[in-house]
Amino acid sequence: MSRGGWSISLSERRRLLGTGGLLLLLGGCGFRPVNGVNRGIGAEPGLAEELAAVQVALIPERFGQLLRRGLQQRLAVGATPRAPRHELRVAPSLVAEAAGIDREGSATRLRAVATARWALVQLGPPEEVVASGFERSLDASNIAANQFFAADSSREAAERRLADSLAQEVATRVALALRRQLAAG
Repeated sequence: MSRGGWSISLSERRRLLGTGGLLLLLGGCGFRPVNGVNRGIGAEPGLAEELAAVQVALIPERFGQLLRRGLQQRLAVGATPRAPRHELRVAPSLVAEAAGIDREGSATRLRAVATARWALVQLGPPEEVVASGFERSLDASNIAANQFFAADSSREAAERRLADSLAQEVATRVALALRRQLAAG
């Protein structure tokens, strides 16, 4: 043990050096994170302007509204909204199934699976699909016996988490697609 009360073993030193070397290699190969340090998606100036020019099409139902709001918040970070050049069209789906059953056959836990098919369309006389994809997110909520308000609250919280998770995934994919488009010129 050292004077400070702690010591680093040889294997821990090697792991730290290996991690540092890996980070140096990533920096040398042109790796650039989409989410800059302590910033949101689109930390690059040109990319932020492109993301701000993406309008999110209307999505029906409550879950769709939560997803749309999350997408709008993530795409508009870092730049003032401009005239739309792209439209993001999203078709979400939310399915819940019983994951826990008690002795009487009642569900005690629900597992929710949220999916979203999306397409980024370049607006113009000939509309063109720039990118498309499919994202999936999982969450769960408890069903307390004879606690109807608590069960509804738990389910709604799970839906909000799912919408946030899907919004983050879709926004990241859209940012990557627009970054590729910018790099291509």
